[in-house]
Amino acid sequence: MKTRRVAIASAALAAIIGLTGCGPKSESSADSAPAAGSSASALAAPSSEFEAAVARIGDTPVKLKMTMLGGIGVTGAVDAKARKAELTTKMGTTGSMVVRQVGTDLYVKASGQLASLVGGSSGKWMHTDTSKVGASSALNLANSDPEATAKMLTESTDVQKTGDHSFAGKVDFTQSPTFKSGGAAADASGLTGKLKAVPFTARTDDQGRLVNLTFDLESLAPGVGKMTTEYSGFGTPVDVQAPPSSQVVPMPEKFRRAMGA
Repeated sequence: MKTRRVAIASAALAAIIGLTGCGPKSESSADSAPAAGSSASALAAPSSEFEAAVARIGDTPVKLKMTMLGGIGVTGAVDAKARKAELTTKMGTTGSMVVRQVGTDLYVKASGQLASLVGGSSGKWMHTDTSKVGASSALNLANSDPEATAKMLTESTDVQKTGDHSFAGKVDFTQSPTFKSGGAAADASGLTGKLKAVPFTARTDDQGRLVNLTFDLESLAPGVGKMTTEYSGFGTPVDVQAPPSSQVVPMPEKFRRAMGA
């Protein structure tokens, strides 16, 4: 039973990996987001206000921490404008994977059982150019575009404002880029219907930025628990460097296929 719960949690993680806010932010989103405390913001519908809050995490470097059942989670920091990011995904006892982007260079290191399962080079950073990573790949950080995230979280849900800085609603996970591409999330057999209406709560700070996002995965299966992402460190520079060349190898074809790249 525990294995099943972890599998469901892993599928949910894959389905919403685009919610980490790492992709480049479009100009139209920046122009449409009302300033915190403005009259436009005060009069905005809950969904519009929430969309603006989500979009604003792409305006500046940000740190994030995602936690869920079985030790599964993601931590890291992102500077979308500078195209710098490092995200570490932990899959409990299965292992972990670090994705590092420096400009157009993408480096990935997998460890534990996860490395052998997906064809990773043990102890090495696997390199590729971002231009070679498909639009629907789990490695494509552009899937985390805040504008796309906001669209999935608002247009696909009934967003309600529950307090001065809090929201609630139901999100359609099947609208995530990873799910629609037929990736790992699509392997959640029999869950597609439930994935269309997953309850969430969210909290913003006094500047109108999203700082907490929690999905109630109990709606998928009892015991799966919740997935919570916390955003912090807005504006803190992201210091990400390319690994030493002696530790870098070309990304293996098997790994590319496993990651949809």
